[in-house]
Amino acid sequence: MGRNQMGTNAAIFRLSPDIFLLILNYLALHDKFLLSHTCKVFRHSTYHDWDNEISRLSFSDRVGFWAGLAYTLPDYWACPKCCKLHIINTSDVPATLNRQQLVPCQADLSRGIGTEMYSIPQYHIQFALKLSRLGKHQQYLGALMKPYTDTRISLLNPLTDSYAAEPKIIKKQFILREEWNISNNTSTTLPLFPENGTFHMPVCPHLGLTSSGLASSRMRKKWDAERLQLRHKMTELEELTLFKEMTLIEDGLAFAFRFPGNWIYNSCLRCTTDIGINVSTDKRKVTVRAWHDFGVEGSPIDTNWSVHVADPLQAWATRGSYMDYTHGSVRTLWMEGISDGTK
Repeated sequence: MGRNQMGTNAAIFRLSPDIFLLILNYLALHDKFLLSHTCKVFRHSTYHDWDNEISRLSFSDRVGFWAGLAYTLPDYWACPKCCKLHIINTSDVPATLNRQQLVPCQADLSRGIGTEMYSIPQYHIQFALKLSRLGKHQQYLGALMKPYTDTRISLLNPLTDSYAAEPKIIKKQFILREEWNISNNTSTTLPLFPENGTFHMPVCPHLGLTSSGLASSRMRKKWDAERLQLRHKMTELEELTLFKEMTLIEDGLAFAFRFPGNWIYNSCLRCTTDIGINVSTDKRKVTVRAWHDFGVEGSPIDTNWSVHVADPLQAWATRGSYMDYTHGSVRTLWMEGISDGTK
């Protein structure tokens, strides 16, 4: 809005110069940039050599600057790879194949799920939260928030496995619930996690099955823990603690088979992810659910997002510190959102 539209009697222009400049000094750099494009008074009051000013920022501050601009622009998202704004592409949705072809700089900003046909990049989350707040591009918002399901016949008949993902915005937070099911729909008794299978379950970057059989998955993680123990000179107790943390899913499944019909709940210690495991009373179906809290609007490199992204170059022991959050709170938030219809 220009000054002529605001009117010469606008309160902001009646302030004394000292107070006027004092207010401007409290503004973030991206706010000053946006303000400088509204009218001559603000353009002169907030004058910067913007190219030089932005180039002097640290990487995190540069990303924050572009994220601040994108906050008010419904058609753009901030890219942490090239530190620029990219325009919206409404054909880019979580179930899109070959997404990198749709991103100008081919940035891979997904959660790194390699075994599912569904993946949510950080800019999808930011778009969903922003469009929900602004009430813009509602058709694209619906496509971003559309539930996804995939059911297929296992390579080991008669087993079937399925995957489902459902995102929701609850209390201005982006929550994703994932569900994996393995079923034996015949009267034949078969192990649901056969050692010669190919089923993978990437619950989060820190937890999941690395191979179908529970024993082989535990063995592979035992080898990983032993290598990390040697590399980082851990004590035996530290190695044991690490191994127990790495195998929460395997232990949870084993416990659920001992008490079929009951839900077994746990949480990841390194990202805001809650887990639920259930084995049917006839032991012919296993359900694993994960509730992820990807946080509120913010920078693409915020911790709330980055802890959910797998980094193949990092050893397991260096994948971030323990998260300080109330375990079970993400699942509770989801249930509260379901009960009150929050979308």
